[in-house]
Amino acid sequence: MDYVESFEKETNSSDLKEFSIYLKDKLIIPENQKVESNFEKSNFENYKIYPEVEFSTLLTGLYRYAKHYIKKAFLNTSFKTIDEFGFLASLLKEKTLLKNELINIHLLEISSGSEILKRLIKNELIYEFPDEKDGRAKRVALTDKGKQEIFTAFDDMHKVSEIIIGNLNKNEINEALSVFNKLTYFHQHIHEKDRNTTLDNLHETYILKNNLF
Repeated sequence: MDYVESFEKETNSSDLKEFSIYLKDKLIIPENQKVESNFEKSNFENYKIYPEVEFSTLLTGLYRYAKHYIKKAFLNTSFKTIDEFGFLASLLKEKTLLKNELINIHLLEISSGSEILKRLIKNELIYEFPDEKDGRAKRVALTDKGKQEIFTAFDDMHKVSEIIIGNLNKNEINEALSVFNKLTYFHQHIHEKDRNTTLDNLHETYILKNNLF
């Protein structure tokens, strides 16, 4: 119960999956095992000696590799970006969503998300209609053409996911998922509570005060 109380106090969350990651950190991973780094920008030629810098660099590189494979997967579809595919995949799962809900799920700015919705509506992949509870709000849902398009893309997108996993074995995949889920929850809390906060304040609140570096 002590761990439950400390988890709720630290994260203000009741997510069971996030709690399992938190509990693993407390019970399995040695305490105070943090990244040791004495970053000096004058030593830029040897940036790889700083694990936090290399991590960010590698993560960016992996994203670019993924974009390359995804572009190949979209050759036989009308999709231009992963966000277009993601919007349709979310609507396939949820049936219908408010426009703002769909945009927020994908962590996009309203302006960028609205442009994507306009393209999808123009291409007749989704349609919009008034929300029953709030006539000023608009909901969106898949058209039959949209459903066909998303199903057409699924096979190649699954191939992409297997290529991205690459040569990791099952244990490595599970460990990677644990790490990425932990990191996702960390950034999710920032996105929900402090997305408009300055970089310096974010660094002070979430890194320095928690003694992470």
